[in-house]
Amino acid sequence: MDDRGRSLDVFLQVNSSGEPQKHGLPPDEVEPFAIALKAFGTLRVRGLMTLAVLSDDQREIRACFERMRDLQRRLRASEAVAGSYDELSMGMSGDLELAIEYGATTVRVGQAIFGPRPLPDTYWRPT
Repeated sequence: MDDRGRSLDVFLQVNSSGEPQKHGLPPDEVEPFAIALKAFGTLRVRGLMTLAVLSDDQREIRACFERMRDLQRRLRASEAVAGSYDELSMGMSGDLELAIEYGATTVRVGQAIFGPRPLPDTYWRPT
């Protein structure tokens, strides 16, 4: 990208729930990673993204979103990190109101529009 004079807008994925099946950086590793990203000028960090815990317990979901909001605030205040952190992508069809309450600028609402999707195991073990 550098050779072509191009850059790429990116989000840093954070595992805000700590669930082992989810990807992303643990929250305490995001700031050191964001500092190291300064060496990669073609990547323009625009914000953070996460998937909250899949739960009916609003307290657990809120904890994920609060963790992200706090992390975003810390990164915005730091001059040592690469990026602007203006964007916060979190929330899906089932928890979008909470996500917006905690500052989400982007939510994913596929199931609200297209209906439930089959689970991966559905292909191998039909119900």
